[in-house]
Amino acid sequence: MPTKDPNQGTIELEDDGQPVNVGEIRRDGSDLFAKDGIGVFNLRQGAASYDTNVHRAEDQLVHDIAEASFTEYERTGSRVDAIRVYTSVAKTTKIREQDFTYAGTKVTTIITKQYAAGVLAETYTETLAYTGQQVDDITGVLT
Repeated sequence: MPTKDPNQGTIELEDDGQPVNVGEIRRDGSDLFAKDGIGVFNLRQGAASYDTNVHRAEDQLVHDIAEASFTEYERTGSRVDAIRVYTSVAKTTKIREQDFTYAGTKVTTIITKQYAAGVLAETYTETLAYTGQQVDDITGVLT
């Protein structure tokens, strides 16, 4: 439990390890850690202290919305076969690409490739399974 010094107007946190619940701030040794909806991070280091998995989740959520980019769609008729995202209309540096495989009209595989400075950083392959016309399972492999 934090203790408040009535004469100093400060709160001292006990050394009780890293936070467990979202919204908690705890002291672990000489460091302060907080937990938000994404994970635990060191308050002094901010986002730089996120591990690779946390950064990956943020990167793929935010960049779809926030990146200044040029998006190219490859189609066969009305079907989208691939989406390529570049840093600009010049298409010199790729950010992300997605390739879609179909069985009839159903998407069966999505291969997402994420690039860092134009170099392939990771590939995520999703396989979709259907019951009738409805997707009932998606499995993924990160490489």
